Amino acid sequence: MINSRKTIAVFITQVTTGYRRSFCRNLNITAERLGYNVVFFNFLGVIGGKHRDYGDYEYKLIDVIPYGEFAGIIFDEESFTVESTLEKLVAKIKEQAKCPVISVSSLMEDFYNICFDDSSGIEKIVQHLFEVHGCRRIGFMSGPLYHNHARVRLKAFKEAMKKFGLPEEGTGIFEGDFWFNKGEEAADFFLSAERERPEAIVCANDYMMMSLLKAFKKRGVRVPEDILLTGFDGTEEGQEFIPRLTTVNYQRDEIAEIAVKLIDRINNGEECPKITTVHAQVILGNTCGCCGIDYKKEVERVNLSTDQNRTMNYYLCDVIASTLKMNIVESMKDLEQTFSDHAVNFGGYRSFCLMTYVDDDGKTSVERGMVQPTKKVFPAMLVDRWGDFRGYERKPISTEEFLPTTNNDDPKMMYVTSMHCGDRCFGYSAVTMTGAGVFNEFYNVWLATLAVALESLLRSNNIQELISDLEDTSVRDGLTGLYNRRGFESRSAEAARKMHRDEMACAMVIDMDGLKKINDRYGHAEGDFAIRKLAEFIGRGCAGGKIAGRTGGDEFYIFVPCCDEEQIDKFHRFLEADIKRFNESGEKPYTLDASFGACLHEIGPACDVEELIRIADERMYEAKQLKKQRRSAIM
Repeated sequence: MINSRKTIAVFITQVTTGYRRSFCRNLNITAERLGYNVVFFNFLGVIGGKHRDYGDYEYKLIDVIPYGEFAGIIFDEESFTVESTLEKLVAKIKEQAKCPVISVSSLMEDFYNICFDDSSGIEKIVQHLFEVHGCRRIGFMSGPLYHNHARVRLKAFKEAMKKFGLPEEGTGIFEGDFWFNKGEEAADFFLSAERERPEAIVCANDYMMMSLLKAFKKRGVRVPEDILLTGFDGTEEGQEFIPRLTTVNYQRDEIAEIAVKLIDRINNGEECPKITTVHAQVILGNTCGCCGIDYKKEVERVNLSTDQNRTMNYYLCDVIASTLKMNIVESMKDLEQTFSDHAVNFGGYRSFCLMTYVDDDGKTSVERGMVQPTKKVFPAMLVDRWGDFRGYERKPISTEEFLPTTNNDDPKMMYVTSMHCGDRCFGYSAVTMTGAGVFNEFYNVWLATLAVALESLLRSNNIQELISDLEDTSVRDGLTGLYNRRGFESRSAEAARKMHRDEMACAMVIDMDGLKKINDRYGHAEGDFAIRKLAEFIGRGCAGGKIAGRTGGDEFYIFVPCCDEEQIDKFHRFLEADIKRFNESGEKPYTLDASFGACLHEIGPACDVEELIRIADERMYEAKQLKKQRRSAIM
């Protein structure tokens, strides 16, 4: 897989959101320093907080991941939003992984665990408000109480308040949602005339704090002049917000580094503890009044943000134009070229490949619709910008290999995502980035557009196959499967047109003997069987460019371009041998027999297929008459 280096797998959801971007970056930096490849299995889960359609079918990828091939696994349980996917993934890891597995967000049985000390973080922030700012009236905005981290942080708040001699519930506890949706309700709760107004409010994460701050601003409440606010988690968004948040650093960067080093130590034979604890640090910002706002820097940052927004608009226009192009392509080759030409707006990448599933007949998932993965995949798209796959032969590989092998041993940072549209599974994509950073959100837009384009290609292929089947049905004999008269005349004329003037062609005519007797004595069902059996023998001898058709009730035509006498004799001998074996088997109470005629001649204006058939038919009739004369003489 990938190259000769050991590979660490990371199971995570939506790598571009929240803390995960910096977490993945620091994980990559450490892995590269220690000489490991990293493969992120980037699940998307619930998109935008509502849309489950994509995430509900990502579980199918779980069945083909080669868990036993990794040198280590890092698992971010907290990031998964689709419970069924999480349960199946954990079961597969426990069942098949042979390497150390590190859980970085939740305490998980049977795994090594890196645990962040939420309790100490809450205690430090309460201590800061109590000792530095002299706050005694402190409220708490909790996360949803069904969430484990919310319960832990609420408990820690009560214990910290009690430690400093304050009421456990402070000026009130409001249950939020760990997101931006409860700010207005929380503001009304804490500003209610029925309760004592807080001097400070501790929020259980940064997102809720930002929403509460905006709601306070609408109500004329100044932060930090009127009420101090603090957050938790140390998110990038919180540190870019104005005013900057006072918060608790979740130490994601440190956790990423510890996780990779822990895998390396275990692989090198060291005994390591099952639980490693990472302690919290307070980040002082503007919302508690400890730091003033440097307006000059903030103006520079706003200007930079304006430039980024302009670039984002250009990127968005590129995506719209490329989406239109991708949905009118007619082949995988066109799709690959469109991606290569236009997919330049999600960050620097070395390579991109799309692995499509392959069934037992060699058909890919874009040629034949599949709802379950197979054991083979094919690199249907391979965009190689750095020459990592130079000289690579595209061919189906086992899902145990999983990805094409690169031609160099540099540590690679790859991101694998399921490719599906509804319950239809196409395979999976893999992008290798040029540096330690993660792609931006436009990559997920590309993947969604690509999934729709694959569905469109599949439907187009299905329509073309249906048309081909219908066309084939119109030129095939329903009883034998050979060409009917229309099909034989069309295909033989086409083959004759492709011949050179001096090349020899042969026409053969075969007529069954005694069909009427079989029908009269044993019934038409047996007559049909006899016709099918003779057609089977004819078809068996008509490989390699021979064109055979049933052109009448018991009459068969064969056309052979580029033929000679030896080929005619060989075919005739094989046909007679098949008939003889059938008759000697005693399978039926009657014997199978047929008369044969052939004509070998140069194809040209003076002698076409029709003329060859006419002469072969005369010779067949002569053979039939001769056969009757012999029988009469014997009798």
